[in-house]
Amino acid sequence: MKKILFLVSVLLFSCQDKSNNVDPKPTGIMWFNDSPSDRDIVIEGIRHFQHIEFEKAHVYFEKAVKLDSTLFAPHVMLASLSRPNSPQQEYHYNMAKELVKDKNENSKRFVSLLDTPNKNGNRTIFGRGDKSKVWDLMIADAPTGPFIQFYHAWSRNDLDDRIKTLENLREARVSDGESDNGHITNFLGYSYVQAEQLDKAKSAFEDYMTNNPDRYNSYDSMAEFYLNQKDYKNAKDYYQKALNAYPGANSARQKIRFINEMNSK
Repeated sequence: MKKILFLVSVLLFSCQDKSNNVDPKPTGIMWFNDSPSDRDIVIEGIRHFQHIEFEKAHVYFEKAVKLDSTLFAPHVMLASLSRPNSPQQEYHYNMAKELVKDKNENSKRFVSLLDTPNKNGNRTIFGRGDKSKVWDLMIADAPTGPFIQFYHAWSRNDLDDRIKTLENLREARVSDGESDNGHITNFLGYSYVQAEQLDKAKSAFEDYMTNNPDRYNSYDSMAEFYLNQKDYKNAKDYYQKALNAYPGANSARQKIRFINEMNSK
């Protein structure tokens, strides 16, 4: 069973051209080396990152680069997770730039997302505008890569387009029998909040929480919904659930401190 899960996981994050009966040339992001155990670590890092469980993601990506210092993609993720303008951020960015030189075009595009820091000094894969154009190029070359599909959808500049693209992506994955769609549902919830579709947002966060009870971010997202509505009691209750699921959930701890300060005024 473990070997089967491993093979499925590898397929999740690869996109290869198998035409002409020749050795497939990868067109997606070249995340991996040939070590199954190293791949498992990278995949777990990706999953935690997609679920905004950044504390856990950081641990997995750090482990990945310690096991294989030639892996560029974990450096991209570590740069995106590092504090803005920090030496660690610049180290991981520079390592990614160096290590990607002999990789395929989409791998280079992935690193290029870090080239321009945002207004806060963060080098991150998140963002829109010019970054949306990079994701457009990436999905054109690797249209079936789930990681690229997801962040391509999230990078849509128009909110209605973003919601529709995320909804279509989730529907397509369900039709394909894919059950690990909580990260898409979570991002849809935040998009619904932004669009002031609060009933849809609440339903999305409840669905995310119900189907992902082991993910601390599912409780954090539900808490964020209530905090946005200034329902501090429910918000605090769900932040506590997030901390119970993972005591290292820094955002939940900070928000509880904020709520306590609000209640003390």
